[in-house]
Amino acid sequence: MTHESKTLIFSGGGTGGHIYPAISVADCLKKADNHLNIIFVGTKEGLEAKIVPEAGYNIEFIEVKGLKRQLTVKNIAVVMKFLKGFWQAKKILKRYNPACVFVTGGYVSLPVAFAAKSFGIKIILHEQNAFPGLANRIISRFCDKVLISFEESKRYFKRSKDVILTGNPIRLEILNYNQSQAKREIGADSKTTVLIVGGSRGAENLNRAAIRLAKSFEGNKDVHFILSTGEKKFDDAKSYAKQLNVGANISLYPYIKEMPKYLAAADIVVSRGGAIAISEITALGKPSIIVPSPYVVNNHQEYNARSLERQGACFVVLENELEGDKLKIFVERLIYDKELYTSMQRRSKNLGRPDATEKIASLLRECIK
Repeated sequence: MTHESKTLIFSGGGTGGHIYPAISVADCLKKADNHLNIIFVGTKEGLEAKIVPEAGYNIEFIEVKGLKRQLTVKNIAVVMKFLKGFWQAKKILKRYNPACVFVTGGYVSLPVAFAAKSFGIKIILHEQNAFPGLANRIISRFCDKVLISFEESKRYFKRSKDVILTGNPIRLEILNYNQSQAKREIGADSKTTVLIVGGSRGAENLNRAAIRLAKSFEGNKDVHFILSTGEKKFDDAKSYAKQLNVGANISLYPYIKEMPKYLAAADIVVSRGGAIAISEITALGKPSIIVPSPYVVNNHQEYNARSLERQGACFVVLENELEGDKLKIFVERLIYDKELYTSMQRRSKNLGRPDATEKIASLLRECIK
């Protein structure tokens, strides 16, 4: 195949953590060159089937299943599905003849990367987490470049020929607000604002801990809590707040659409440890308390959180510690210890890579040239 093409194939899926970074890079590329043709490859079952078309991109589907970790008969079906996905991916690549394939992880990336390898098409891999997923560890052995978001990921890619620390692509509008303007717009003018986000699905334990936290600060009129509960957990959070008779010092939202504005307004962020959440927090230099989700594969959220903690950029509270006072103690330290706050702010900012999206886009542009 000849590759004098202005088409790029993007593949990654299953969860938002694999899809949103790819869309951020695609948006950045399209902004600079509207004639560029970007096609996503995913599965009909993954979140990409909904998110990619909503973002305005075309998506092609292949069939593929995730590998079971333990040896099981089910893996025979997985291998058969993989071969089917591989042939489907080859057909797609043949049809579009891309200059490069950009993969962001999830098992859908595997057949696409193998198909690209069979045609000699350049493969650029991006790993969002401190601890890489299985698919990315396999692809890293034969791709052209591995782009990482955490310094410590390097040790998992010893066999890769070109490993570059780029950081995670973030939504560019994250950088558009200044804090006092954002605070004014959300009505939290002179208050210390604590933003608590449990991810798009919400996190019941974190929601309840946040409501108890707000209750314990009732006497302090200078602190305001904002909680994004997740759509499905909103009613539970609302009735729990009512049960505890929590006052006006906490605002509950099922989902915060204008997250860039609320992030800019926040003085302290309490968040899950997803790679993208962490990248946005550090791009803005926010001191944070990370509560890693224990329900993710490979426990990668805790790896991400510990990576920040080692650099003095966040505190970590585990899910099973939410019942105690740890969260409250850390919030109080960040509110009342100005020296600690400034130091954590600086360290968070040092880890932030607000130029990651542009950096990755320019590496992909090189492929087209």
